[in-house]
Amino acid sequence: MRFRNLAINLGAIALFGAIALSFQIPKLNQRLGGQTLEETRKAVREEEARLKLIRQLPPRGLGFNNMIANFTFLQFLQYFGDDIARNNFQTGYSLSPHYFENIIERDPRFLSSYIYLSASVSMFAGVPREANEIYAKGLRSLDPEQQPNAYIVWRYRATDQLLFLGDAKGARESYLKAAEWADKASLSGKKTLEDPKLAAEFSRQSAQWLEEKRDLTKAQIGAWSLVLQNAMDKKTVQIVAQELDKLGMKIEIVNGAQTIVRK
Repeated sequence: MRFRNLAINLGAIALFGAIALSFQIPKLNQRLGGQTLEETRKAVREEEARLKLIRQLPPRGLGFNNMIANFTFLQFLQYFGDDIARNNFQTGYSLSPHYFENIIERDPRFLSSYIYLSASVSMFAGVPREANEIYAKGLRSLDPEQQPNAYIVWRYRATDQLLFLGDAKGARESYLKAAEWADKASLSGKKTLEDPKLAAEFSRQSAQWLEEKRDLTKAQIGAWSLVLQNAMDKKTVQIVAQELDKLGMKIEIVNGAQTIVRK
């Protein structure tokens, strides 16, 4: 009965988790007086150039990698929170993955940043494959013995793999690693963000549910519908349309609103 309930509710629970992630991001909501479309586009180009410059810095960052990561994260918050640029001028969130490539490369142990990675890159920018690659790179530098909360990164990755990519095998492997690392966290005696024993149990239940072949289509459609709701630029809408096409769906304008319907 327990696993039947899990099977019935997993899609809804995971989808709710994705929604919750988006609301947890503390937007700065900048309101820049006199901001124009031309100025905004110029600022985006300049910011993209700065992010590329950061990528070109020496790997050791001249000994300032943590500082570089922190600075880049603050810049990301300003970028993400500029509602006028992102929404009114429809420049979208395409720079989000570039911010996190720099942040995670410079400081992969910056655990708090991963929750922003999931929401901003997968949900708002609509590029979960890039998010998955960034997760993979960061996880290679994490150690559950040194960072007892690191199991949450495996859980975030599993959610993206399950909802956006429909990768049941990859999600199952991530849940199993999350359980393994959560077990180590529970034995470490160190303070954790949540009860690691419960996290380990839920992760194993999710992994066990994914042992059988599951139809994740509805969960994926639900996830991509959230991306569409947050899409503020044509590029992201095109990404959503391509992903929905693979799922047998398409976007139509119904009563002036973008609506997902069957092909």
